[in-house]
Amino acid sequence: MTLAALWLQITVPALLTFLLGRALWAFIAVELCARWLLINAHRGPASATDEAPWLVILLPMLREQATAPEAVAAFTALDYPLGRAALVVITTEREENARRRDRARLPALTTAGHLAESDLRGLFPRARCSEIADAVNAAPEDKRLVILTELYDAVPTTRQTVATLVEQQRAGGLRLVHLHQPDTGGRKAGQLNHAADRLGKVLSPLGWDDETDADNTYLCVYDADAIPDVRTLNAFSEAATHHQIRTGRPPNLIQQQRLPLLARRPFPPGATGLLLAEEWIYQLRRTLGIELARIRLAQWLATARVPSAIRTLLRPMVYGVGCGMSVRLPAVQALGGFPEPMEDLGTGHRLSLLGAGITPATVAVLDEPYTEPRGLTNLHALAFRTSARPDRHAKAVSHLPSVLSRTSKILLVLREWADEIAWLTGAPLITAAIVSAWWASPIWSAIALAGVLLHGPTLTARLLRLAPALHAAVLPTVSRIAPPPSLTHRRRITLTVASPLQPFIRLVGPWLMILRTIARRPTTFGKTER
Repeated sequence: MTLAALWLQITVPALLTFLLGRALWAFIAVELCARWLLINAHRGPASATDEAPWLVILLPMLREQATAPEAVAAFTALDYPLGRAALVVITTEREENARRRDRARLPALTTAGHLAESDLRGLFPRARCSEIADAVNAAPEDKRLVILTELYDAVPTTRQTVATLVEQQRAGGLRLVHLHQPDTGGRKAGQLNHAADRLGKVLSPLGWDDETDADNTYLCVYDADAIPDVRTLNAFSEAATHHQIRTGRPPNLIQQQRLPLLARRPFPPGATGLLLAEEWIYQLRRTLGIELARIRLAQWLATARVPSAIRTLLRPMVYGVGCGMSVRLPAVQALGGFPEPMEDLGTGHRLSLLGAGITPATVAVLDEPYTEPRGLTNLHALAFRTSARPDRHAKAVSHLPSVLSRTSKILLVLREWADEIAWLTGAPLITAAIVSAWWASPIWSAIALAGVLLHGPTLTARLLRLAPALHAAVLPTVSRIAPPPSLTHRRRITLTVASPLQPFIRLVGPWLMILRTIARRPTTFGKTER
């Protein structure tokens, strides 16, 4: 058999069958999980009692002066017995050191000619970069440095902002505690571990005792730009109770679903905005059809009466998401803390490899979609790097007791490797198969068309209709929140028609990282600026 015949008679049919099967699964999974969220959100969780789990909300912040007041107001207003929960904001000396270094850059900025908004990213809150650039550009040349320096010094650090919020906190909300991490390197995980090591300071004023209460304590991780549902903590308590009743043991991970539906900033115009909007739809699809679907499958397998071989084959690798991830304190301690460089994916992988109890929360949390390409590229590259070595996660927990057999662990690692290979090569290969379908057979052309339409335009149109309902199902603690992304009728049509491009957008970050690694050029992962 020639290579051409092998491609047309075997490879193309296999790839197109995979495309159609995946499209059907994605559509069904998205629909079922969206309905599950909407039904449970309208039902609402039961109010927690004074015997409910201890819940510690962890908000690591880096250059979050602009978002800190709203975030603190939103999370301290969550409904829960006040003596059983606290909010911990963790700032870091990395920001203070970077601020001192950046101040030395100001003279070069003012002598380089016209100051652009992009020149000020990372120096000022994103919302103020444009006005500050305009103010400096309008000043006489000999005054530009003075004005820029005064504006720079007038911006408080996140540490100063949060310290003020602690002084101003009012009675009636969750206890607010501010911790400041020394500059010890690392990323978000380091700030979380700094807080986890100081829970006594955080909770002892509420009567918490490490010996008696640690087993019933959860660390709830969020991003600073998130808006939680007022019932979030009650949903965590209910999920823990129900899982304990079903399985006889508390869950080690309760995952709240992150919905990227806060349109604080519009997508930019033109092709860049279209690609970012496509990625927004893909994020929403992934949240419902992959992340929540896998957790619900893991939850079902925990109590389903199925043969062990079927359980082994179906068991998913669960992805932790660091905005709404609640991890039981003993599990964090057993893992040696939250892992670098991505505390969420690493935690989800390691707990999956241990066969830990994992369950979903019934209410969602809202946060922002990406509205600039660089942050999106960094996210994809970092996520790929973390996920691409599940063997390292397996090695990191090999000394811990696991309910999984060696075969089950190997299958999870192989399945994750297959996912990463599909991430890098799936879109180009399936595109080639679609182009070749007519030469394979008219039947395969029809299957290719059905797969493309179902996986792209049909699912995209459905997600666009679901987005407002999912946004409305979240009951925020603050009175006014950003609406879901608003698209013109023309943009919605363009987004739907161009939806087959979605898988290609996610290729850029990983391939850039791989090429930089081959060229021995350092790869840095910056923070998403707000």
